[in-house]
Amino acid sequence: MRRFLWKWHGLLGLIVAMPLFIIALSGSLLVFKAELDAWLSPEQVLASADSRLGFGQLLKHADQALPEHEILGWEFAANGEADSLYVAKMGSYEWQKLWLDPATGQLLSPPMSMTHMLTDWLLELHYTLLLDHAGLLLSALVSVLLILLGLSGIVLHRHFWRTLFTLRFGRGLRLLLSDGHKMLGILGVPVFLILGFTGAWWNIEHFIDEEFGGHDDSQFVLTKRYYNAELDFDAILAATQEALPGFVTTYVRLPDPSYPGVHFFGHQYNKGPLRSRFGSIISFDDQTGKLSSSFDVRTAGTLYQFVDSFRPLHYGTFGGLTTRILWCLLGFLPCLMALSGFWMWRSRVRGRKRTACR
Repeated sequence: MRRFLWKWHGLLGLIVAMPLFIIALSGSLLVFKAELDAWLSPEQVLASADSRLGFGQLLKHADQALPEHEILGWEFAANGEADSLYVAKMGSYEWQKLWLDPATGQLLSPPMSMTHMLTDWLLELHYTLLLDHAGLLLSALVSVLLILLGLSGIVLHRHFWRTLFTLRFGRGLRLLLSDGHKMLGILGVPVFLILGFTGAWWNIEHFIDEEFGGHDDSQFVLTKRYYNAELDFDAILAATQEALPGFVTTYVRLPDPSYPGVHFFGHQYNKGPLRSRFGSIISFDDQTGKLSSSFDVRTAGTLYQFVDSFRPLHYGTFGGLTTRILWCLLGFLPCLMALSGFWMWRSRVRGRKRTACR
């Protein structure tokens, strides 16, 4: 049984090596997406000050600067960072992205493709391998295989503590790679299982929604503004505090033909480390501004709260900078393991060929 499992572990590793290398490398980099954006394009993603104007004033500034576009989504950034706006041009439903300085209301970029920024392109590569819907399914399969590789590795090295940090130098490259492969796998397997499970769940969920959700963007083409231009968004934002005291807004979804109403996504000020930034939702009528519903993640069902924890678990944000660094490093280990596993397989094949030729 052990020999059979060892063969399947190696075979699965070879099958998944290339896509796993791409997914692991891009994911490791994306742990520090905000920092990479600030380094690569500071003029677009950094604000001029930590202060911010009222949301109503910012929305008016953006509307005036974008007469041919409709704002569909608005993501509030951390202090010192620019807000991200998601827009679509009138007569279309193709989403675009731009940045706005919340301290001044000035646009920092024109509307761009959703993958114009390097890190946004890396994100697309990470979860679709640039293969659209087929890539969603392929990446989900890679994630499932990562889980199987992790579990089979635990079984194969169930007494790992005996030789965990043993590296046999001077005994040949193959033995050294084998020791290193085992050590990296055991150290990283808890994170591999978390990343594999959450990534597979998201991609399968997204794939089902895209393939079987009956979406047809042509029926959502923008022809007008879908909310009352006279709405007082500062008052609506203040009303979120009455609906859910301590609520912190992180994203505003404005209406379009596919999504009526004005929706504020966010979290409570004292949220736990395994709560996402978008788990609670407060909705308002897009014509009257009256509260239509409020959803508190703290009183949600077990499944919703379980899935809500995926974001901090997958991104490693639940423990601040320490866990982000740890997730970045451990998330990169599958790249090294793919290389070491391939090299060990290549060495074995060469050894067999030499033996057969004698």
